[in-house]
Amino acid sequence: MAKKVFISYSWGNKEHQDWVVDLGTRLMNDSVDVILDRWSLKDGHDVYSFMEEMVKSDEIFRVLIICDKNYKNKSDERVGGVGTETQIITPEIYNNQKQEKFIPIVVESDSEDKPYLPIYLSSRKYLDFSKEENFEDSYEELLRNILEAPSIPKPKLGATPPLYITESPINTSEVNSALRTLENQLTKQPEKVNTYASSFTDLFLDKLWEFQLNSDANAVSDFGNDLFNNLHSFKTLRDDFISFLIIITQPEYNVDADELISFFEKQPLYLRPKDGRHSWRSSDFDNYNIIFQELFLYTIAVCLKNKNYKLLGDLLHSKYYPKDTYGRDVESQSYVYLRQYHQNLENYISQKYNRVSGFAYYLITNIDKRVPKEYLVLSDSLCYIVWELYREGGDNYWFPDVYIYNESKKFDFLERLESKRHFEKVKDVFDVENPQELIQLVNQYADKNKNAERWTSGRTFTRIPFVHEFINADKIAINR
Repeated sequence: MAKKVFISYSWGNKEHQDWVVDLGTRLMNDSVDVILDRWSLKDGHDVYSFMEEMVKSDEIFRVLIICDKNYKNKSDERVGGVGTETQIITPEIYNNQKQEKFIPIVVESDSEDKPYLPIYLSSRKYLDFSKEENFEDSYEELLRNILEAPSIPKPKLGATPPLYITESPINTSEVNSALRTLENQLTKQPEKVNTYASSFTDLFLDKLWEFQLNSDANAVSDFGNDLFNNLHSFKTLRDDFISFLIIITQPEYNVDADELISFFEKQPLYLRPKDGRHSWRSSDFDNYNIIFQELFLYTIAVCLKNKNYKLLGDLLHSKYYPKDTYGRDVESQSYVYLRQYHQNLENYISQKYNRVSGFAYYLITNIDKRVPKEYLVLSDSLCYIVWELYREGGDNYWFPDVYIYNESKKFDFLERLESKRHFEKVKDVFDVENPQELIQLVNQYADKNKNAERWTSGRTFTRIPFVHEFINADKIAINR
């Protein structure tokens, strides 16, 4: 029998109401029977009787309390339906033995990042949905709670108390073991960083074949679901690669950019069967297009985080020779070939989650917390800026999908270009030797694009700035 949950929330603006409906809809799609006033409360029903019945009913397995500023204020002041609901729920929480029935869902925090929780819930464990980049992890935790399927099941009681019960699970995969070896060896022989890096990427690429997408689905929703699940399954291996990047891109190791360039040149090998069979669909390899673009953005982001601007410049300005599985001669390309429009992912995310950019939504909601969102947004925007400044012919282009998650619409990295010291540190990123060269590049770009149409991002019409709006040529290196 399906688990039943009741969602308690305060009617706020339309965006908040839609968020609650979207959460309820997704839970319904994932086999949870959701009771929500928007579709369960009929005309003529007594609102307060409905609330009391839902809160006290033994059929309701969980009550999800959506906590934002509006809900907290009404609850604490006992105002309106929320106030009445609070009076019903409070004794249930403190007197009922099944306290786990009530789950606070925090969707908003104050300026100090403290959750808006009503007084009667202030001491209770809550699920944090206040940051969109953490949505998928929080949603999985919620769904596991409702379906009673913990990610780490409690072990059976043994004859003697086992020590591993209290220890964190250890990733024993071959790639993770190679990662630990690399980290240990570099402390002893840092001069061999390229050898260790090459060994790790070879193993990683070999294991990557195990994530080949196997889907017979044709419908957008079914194939998209298979694709999305495949990408989620890749997360553990992806995080090992990010750990690898965090280690080897430290400036003191002086890793050769060619080690990383060689890794990304192998992307085309993953766009057709490894075994050479003749019957296959290009969509069967959609996940690899997404994976390589994701890994490239993380590579740029980690270089930014580690302030390895020389390596970053090499990655953005070197030529790549993508491997051709047919044995044909290949022409050199810029990194831009790694950026694709992922039609199946876009259609699926748009249909299921109503998001503007499927790739950006996937990237941000599954982010590695060691690489803050700001770095990923900046890395995507830098790829766009460099492509615009040095644009070449061909069909490939770089569109900054993730820019829609740039709340401030500014980048400290770019604004600091007015500092001579900062310019000297980062000039390799723009492949220039002095401020005059960058000023000339930006001004030439501005002249060429003075009548150009502005790019916008999807249905939100988020305007993508021109390069001369990102970088003010008049302020480059004007201060100490």
